[in-house]
Amino acid sequence: MELETETKAETLKQYIGRLDQGESLASVQADFVKNFSGVSAGDIAKAEEAMIQSGTPVNHVQKLCDIHSALFHGASQRERLQNAEDAVRESLRNEQLLSADSASVSGHPLNILTLENNELMKRLNHIIGQLQDGDFQDVPAELADLKAMEYHYDKKDELILPVLKRHGVSGPADVMWNVDSDLRKQLGALIKAGPDADHQETAQLVKRMKEMIFKEDKILYPLAESRFTAEEWQKAALDFPRFGYSYLNAVPVWKDAQPAAGQEYRAPVIDAQHPGQTQIVLNGGVLSLEQLEGVLRTLPLELTFLDKDSVNRYFSENSTLFPRAMSALNHSAFECHPPKVVPIVQNVIRQLSSGEKDSISFVTAKRGRKVLVRYLAVRGTDGSYLGTLEAVEELTDLSAGASPAAGSR
Repeated sequence: MELETETKAETLKQYIGRLDQGESLASVQADFVKNFSGVSAGDIAKAEEAMIQSGTPVNHVQKLCDIHSALFHGASQRERLQNAEDAVRESLRNEQLLSADSASVSGHPLNILTLENNELMKRLNHIIGQLQDGDFQDVPAELADLKAMEYHYDKKDELILPVLKRHGVSGPADVMWNVDSDLRKQLGALIKAGPDADHQETAQLVKRMKEMIFKEDKILYPLAESRFTAEEWQKAALDFPRFGYSYLNAVPVWKDAQPAAGQEYRAPVIDAQHPGQTQIVLNGGVLSLEQLEGVLRTLPLELTFLDKDSVNRYFSENSTLFPRAMSALNHSAFECHPPKVVPIVQNVIRQLSSGEKDSISFVTAKRGRKVLVRYLAVRGTDGSYLGTLEAVEELTDLSAGASPAAGSR
């Protein structure tokens, strides 16, 4: 089986090389259909993982997503959409993959993700029906409704994929993370286009989102179930509310969603009998542990602190614009970003740690809000680099012309 996987990986690598050399996508797709039409989704995923392990860049492997679409061919739009579903189902049926058992356990993280996908599937099927019937009037509004799926992707990208990478499943995790990013961008562009959105592009997005649902159900969730520890599932469950939910009005509670004994998220306690009265001595004064935690919660900023080794050491408790997975504490910050963003983050930290810059700032949009993101070098009294502080501040109300509070200066 190992040899077969390596052979498939080498063939897929050749397809990518042909695209890079300028050969038409249609020509490469034709060969893909001829050689891979009977190959399961699981086998293709294993071959892609082998490619990444051998040094093929993730963004090159991602090009295979375009080649995969050759399996979903058809003469008409209706046939293409139907064949997309049939081909994925048939591929998964050949693999004899089953959904993760935990997906049916009420309130389990995989159960919540599955419920969200069920709701998304209803919406995608409705859009398909409208496209097939030529009724495009409500499509812009329904595309805007798909924006809520970002909460689902946030949880998957921040709470599931990084943990899989820690368990050695880096290839599929990186590819899926990048595809999620592409889906977000494609959806955003169609929403921005409004009534002028191209219907074929809409159909393509719907197809890709449906493919992602099948891949999550039949590949990602079983992979996670087979590798996550009980403690990791508990941490994920406790983090889920921080990231929000897609389309779920009533969110079931998992009965086992309790931190393991001794694993509660809490700052170190010096005075075991009176933890809130533990005194923290600072250059600017003395605060009790309770006061210090209160000050940090009250700041109109979302803070993230990475130590000098770029390990996550602290997140604000009330982060809503950029929710942080508490399970990421004590792990590398680079695990918490999609692969194509990692070089950017590394460059920011390099500039701050080297002393080239003390801060790097930019304004962006998150969850419909305008925010200022600042990366600040944290240095000791001797100028040594201690780490990087990320400060996220919402500007929506300020940019709307809100006046500062009385007494501010």
